[in-house]
Amino acid sequence: MSVYYDPVIRFHLAALLKRKGWTPYRLSRETGLTVPTTYRLADPDIAFGRFTADTLDRLCAALGVQPGELLEWVPEQPARVARARRAGKPATRA
Repeated sequence: MSVYYDPVIRFHLAALLKRKGWTPYRLSRETGLTVPTTYRLADPDIAFGRFTADTLDRLCAALGVQPGELLEWVPEQPARVARARRAGKPATRA
């Protein structure tokens, strides 16, 4: 039986930037991160993957937020797993 796991950590940078009226370019200028990096991190359609504690620190300092405002842990819910099983999705782990 296949079990499908949705990613359980959500990254809210795009929403934070929108709320502040910032562009990824401005974020780059404020953090010292490269422009391509900030555009990639700010794109809600791209999985954020891995980044360092230094990057998280720079983002939090520039935006004036705590890490919990950027990252959200969402526990797996049996209903999601059951729906995925019925849909026949492959077993993956984020």
